[in-house]
Amino acid sequence: MIGASISGIAGLGIVVCWIIVLIHMFKAGVIQGILGLICALYAFIWGWMHSRGELRNVMLIWTILVIVGCIFGYRWIPGMPFTR
Repeated sequence: MIGASISGIAGLGIVVCWIIVLIHMFKAGVIQGILGLICALYAFIWGWMHSRGELRNVMLIWTILVIVGCIFGYRWIPGMPFTR
């Protein structure tokens, strides 16, 4: 139950980071922003390729949240052999 909550909170944080990167993408160009809106993976890769200053911190947080979400999301799925 706690793992699912942590995974959900990480998911919300991921969405917030994605929106911040989208703002930077639209500032760089409308086409980049639209592509980032359609595909979050493109936004993630674009963010790392252009990570300077504030955007670098956002990308670090986004990456950590993806890792935490994957670990707790997988670890606490009901019926998985690792669950208690």
